[in-house]
Amino acid sequence: MIVIDADFASVIAKAEIIELVKQLFSGKHDLIITPKVYEELEVPKEYGYTYPDEIFNNIDVLTTESVEQELYIDMLGSNQALGKGELESIAVCMNRSAIFATLDEKAMRFAKTRSIHVLHLHTVLKMLLKTGLCSEKDVLDIIKKIEKTDKRTIKLKLVFAQA
Repeated sequence: MIVIDADFASVIAKAEIIELVKQLFSGKHDLIITPKVYEELEVPKEYGYTYPDEIFNNIDVLTTESVEQELYIDMLGSNQALGKGELESIAVCMNRSAIFATLDEKAMRFAKTRSIHVLHLHTVLKMLLKTGLCSEKDVLDIIKKIEKTDKRTIKLKLVFAQA
C-alpha cells in the first residue's frame, strides 16, 4: 500500500499521470489517500479547481483504524510542523507498514525517523522510465507539465542518472 499525501496527489493529478502511476504499481501496491488528505483536497475545489476530482475518481480513501487515529492524535499534539493529512498518512503507514508518498522534506524526514519507506516523485519518474511505461521524451513532457502546472522544479539528474 502506498499512502499519498495531498501535495503528491495534486502533482500527479495536474500532470495527468495518476493512471500511469497506478499502472506502475499494479499488482504490488494500491494507492490510497486518508480522510484528512481528502479534506485537504476539498479546499481547492471550493476555489473552482477540478484536479481533485481526478484524485477522488481514481484513488480510494482509506478508512482509518482506531489505533491509527490514536497515533495521529499523539503526533498532532507534538508536531506543529506537519499538516493533518501528512500526520494521518504517517500514522497509517506506521500501523500498516505502508509506503508514504510525499514531496514535503519535513514530512519525509519525520517518516524516516519512524522507519517508514518514503516514495519521492523523482523515484516514480525514474521507475516509469526504467519499466518502459514511458519513454525519455514522455518523462520529459511529464516533467515540463509538472513544472508548469505546479511551479515545482524537478531535478533531472535524479530522474535520468544511471542506477
